[in-house]
Amino acid sequence: MSAWIFTSLLEINLRAAKPYSKLIIMTIKHKPQYILDQYQGIPIKCSAQYPTFENIVQALYILVYDASRVFRYARGYHVRTRFTDKMTCSEYSAHLNNYYKIKFKYIPLRVTVSETDESGIHHHHAIILNDKLSRKSSLQHLHAKLKKEGKLADYSIIAPDHDKYGHHLQTIEDLDSYFKWMTYLAKIKSKPIKHQLWSGSRKVTSMLKDWRDSKMPDVRGARIKEIDFNAPGRDLSNFIS
Repeated sequence: MSAWIFTSLLEINLRAAKPYSKLIIMTIKHKPQYILDQYQGIPIKCSAQYPTFENIVQALYILVYDASRVFRYARGYHVRTRFTDKMTCSEYSAHLNNYYKIKFKYIPLRVTVSETDESGIHHHHAIILNDKLSRKSSLQHLHAKLKKEGKLADYSIIAPDHDKYGHHLQTIEDLDSYFKWMTYLAKIKSKPIKHQLWSGSRKVTSMLKDWRDSKMPDVRGARIKEIDFNAPGRDLSNFIS
């Protein structure tokens, strides 16, 4: 089955669809969706009953398998925020970047999505930090500060089930696990009708454009080779020409 569904196909099946189908069609008009349970062979949180936006899946794919290479020791986080009228999404990005640039001399990697609920718009962020320089406590400090300043109504820093301090990103199994977890952010259900659906840090958006321009090569496969090459005690004779 093709990974692409178009609005016309969804309209045909509207009567049999779930109650949020109308929202989906209004939100994704002319935007293709992804319905397979794997992306590039990697299990993700997606199905025909639980469709996702493929452009967001692609952004997460580049975040996890390509952009995260900039940190030798990377750790991934899931942050949920609700802004007050004192802060926009672009201002949140500026606060995040400035805080880490000034205090830790680097800028985090990020993909942000917008969602709706009964209280309005909220955001989910997949954020990757340099684990040698900053930990979960730095995220807690920044978000507590923004809430105290009246810029955040609420927030939560969500840990994976297996590690309350964040998601290690050292092995290919780590990367696959974090990618699958974060594909939750790409779900179509609850995305807003008239609102920017996603944004990313400059590094991620730049690498995503380059990847698409290069006809979307297998960056996960390249990452596997890199991890194997750098593995402690690895026999490197096969890599030497």
